[in-house]
Amino acid sequence: MKQHLLKIIEQYADKALRTICLAYKDLKANEGGNTHEDDAPDMVQKEIEQTGFVCYGILGIKDVIRPEVPGAVKQCKEASITVRMVTGDNKATAKAISKECNIYDDSIPIDLQVMEGPAFY
Repeated sequence: MKQHLLKIIEQYADKALRTICLAYKDLKANEGGNTHEDDAPDMVQKEIEQTGFVCYGILGIKDVIRPEVPGAVKQCKEASITVRMVTGDNKATAKAISKECNIYDDSIPIDLQVMEGPAFY
């Protein structure tokens, strides 16, 4: 099931869609502590966030590129200005958005630098 969901997310990302997963979990009394706030061993998530969710939908949302952006990027490139995009999107979404903005071009090799967090193009 996880692979199926990841495939859906990848398909959405390739279309410049950001994804939101809708899921729920029925909680029992004191599960994950009295207030359901006990930290998981990774100290990032809460204990109750680790397992047991039921996914009932994945949504794809799109930020529409303002009409003037591709032309402005083209003008910058013609003026020998290197245009970079900094984003927190996953790689596939960032690549699709940067193509729509004329930042990314398949014919020119571009290094993708992934740091802890945002992707840089």
